[in-house]
Amino acid sequence: MNEYVTNLILKNAETTVDPELKKFRDEYRQKGVPTLLTESLNLLIMFATMKKPLKILEFGTSVGCSGIALLKASENAELYTIERYEKSYFEAKENFEKFGLSGRVHQFLGDALDVVDEVGDGFDFVFLDCNKSKYKDLYPKIKGLLRSGGILFADNVLFRGYITGEVKAPHRHNTIKNNMREFLRLISEDGDFITTVSDVGDGVSVSYKK
Repeated sequence: MNEYVTNLILKNAETTVDPELKKFRDEYRQKGVPTLLTESLNLLIMFATMKKPLKILEFGTSVGCSGIALLKASENAELYTIERYEKSYFEAKENFEKFGLSGRVHQFLGDALDVVDEVGDGFDFVFLDCNKSKYKDLYPKIKGLLRSGGILFADNVLFRGYITGEVKAPHRHNTIKNNMREFLRLISEDGDFITTVSDVGDGVSVSYKK
């Protein structure tokens, strides 16, 4: 992304991202825990604020940063969130409690493809930020769980420039590269969705289900 545009987004994020949430996110990033980049977090908050969903599904709880952001932006929403790592699952549980949001959170522990059938349906917002190689396999499931008028927001869809070919992918990331390209093809060619792909952060796709 153009540096000038990136700086504008970062400047806007200073006014829109809750200071307590930003401090929380920054502390984890300093520890080396991958959390949403500021540009992506700002965009996620914007779409959640616009949509005001009542039922959110998240793939990839991590330590709870994105889930907290979504719930703060959607004060009447309940969050159903899936995490495969036990340590992150329990740390997120503590963080939801710290932010006073645990009453609106339903946590699921396990691999996304194994757990997704347990979460119910009728979601009006889905945030996809789990194992990048699984996006294409989760897509048909997500489509069935997302109600008409719902939004699918996926992060890291350009994955370090490997997906576009701007950066040559190491051999160990070829599966992610090929699977993410297939995911992008699926969402772009699906006539039931209106989709845009942006190079914000590490790449974001936003799909609106007609």
